[in-house]
Amino acid sequence: MGKLILCSGTRTTKPYLFASTGVRIYSIEELCYYIYSHVYYIDEDIFSEDLFDWIGNELKLVNRAEKLKKMREENENIKSMVTVVLCSADYYTEAEIMKLLHMIDEIAGMTPMKRNCFKAGNYLKDSNFVEAVIEYEKVLDSKEAKGLTPQEYGDILHNLGVAKAHVTGLQEAVGLFREAFERNQNEESLRQYLCALKLTKNDALFMEEVATYQVNQALYDSIINTLDILNVEAKESSMMQDIVQMKEWKSIGKVNEYYKRVDEMICSWKKQYRRETV
Repeated sequence: MGKLILCSGTRTTKPYLFASTGVRIYSIEELCYYIYSHVYYIDEDIFSEDLFDWIGNELKLVNRAEKLKKMREENENIKSMVTVVLCSADYYTEAEIMKLLHMIDEIAGMTPMKRNCFKAGNYLKDSNFVEAVIEYEKVLDSKEAKGLTPQEYGDILHNLGVAKAHVTGLQEAVGLFREAFERNQNEESLRQYLCALKLTKNDALFMEEVATYQVNQALYDSIINTLDILNVEAKESSMMQDIVQMKEWKSIGKVNEYYKRVDEMICSWKKQYRRETV
């Protein structure tokens, strides 16, 4: 499922399969997690008789299943049914549930492409960069992308560039930022394009593009000053100090210390990713 889920209720040996995604769930907590993480695709079809029967028969939540069936018969809205499911377990806090219901309001009536954009934007905001890349690429590959304005298309390319910079590095992001600016004429896209050129050591091309796009002195100075500050901060960061120390250990043959620190850093990154990923 992508997250360690502590189940306090019944865990069945007969999972429920969501055909649209291929995901199998085994408990009420996993159902809550599925709905929460797939809110962009939630519609009336997800609340089917089969799901209600599974909740009643396999999870032994008979009263909850009957309540959901009655709500469906009375054409209750999706928000109400989602609330009933999420309140069936202590997996999400009240604040988290309210946040989800607000999101349901925001995405109501959106086209599939708009939902993907909204989803990608939230992934990017939460630093889930791999997921953001997947969703933005879905948007750009869709037929509906032809209907985007140059500004909208450029903004998507810009955000994809930001996500790609964290996933595959700056080399691929450089081209995305450049194309983004060509389309949206947004100074922020130009800024990121020029910053990426400097960071990838393309100094000659950087100066050419400064002339080509007639970059004003204020923007030029801002870019150079920002990169200088980031360079100093990077050198002074604890991670950079660790890397310098590790290089020294490796060069003088302290292999055990080197690999021990490598393992510690990898474990730390894994813990951070798992903590930030829902």
